[in-house]
Amino acid sequence: MEKLLLLPLALLLSNCSGPKATGQQTTHKETDSLTTQAPVNAGAAQAASQKQAPIEQGIKGQVLWVAGNQMPSPDAPQSSGRRGIQRTVYIYELTNASQTTTTAGVFHTNIQTRLVTQVATDANGNFAVSLKPGKYSLFTKEEEKGLFANQFDGEMNIFPVEVQRGQVTSVEFLINYNASY
Repeated sequence: MEKLLLLPLALLLSNCSGPKATGQQTTHKETDSLTTQAPVNAGAAQAASQKQAPIEQGIKGQVLWVAGNQMPSPDAPQSSGRRGIQRTVYIYELTNASQTTTTAGVFHTNIQTRLVTQVATDANGNFAVSLKPGKYSLFTKEEEKGLFANQFDGEMNIFPVEVQRGQVTSVEFLINYNASY
């Protein structure tokens, strides 16, 4: 009888003990999967990432959500407040602020450059996408607000990312329009 009870427990533990379930850092090959659909649950996300081949050239990264008061306080320990979040990342040709209609400085509509591709992140905000060498702009879809991007370079290009031949560019996309600093 004990063996019958231990078998399901062992199967459950083996499925939950991977790096994604424990929050540990994963290796380059474990996170470099192209996720084309939003997974239904963490098990589906892990299965989807195992089926996809690692990318050799493109962009990989994580979309993080930050909200609330981020001001340091002498009475409370400082925490990053960041957590991975599921979103769709839209990758456009390099886009200048003059090529969009911008609201509140971070929400963009009427983008006049070409949409190259879009990719859904996993439940922890991780994504990877193969791309040709070139310069791109990244946006996330925020319901009812439009596309979000809050980084600009010195020439007012919106969230610019360059992909070089044979390399994977890593990014951290911070969604912080509901945070106070």
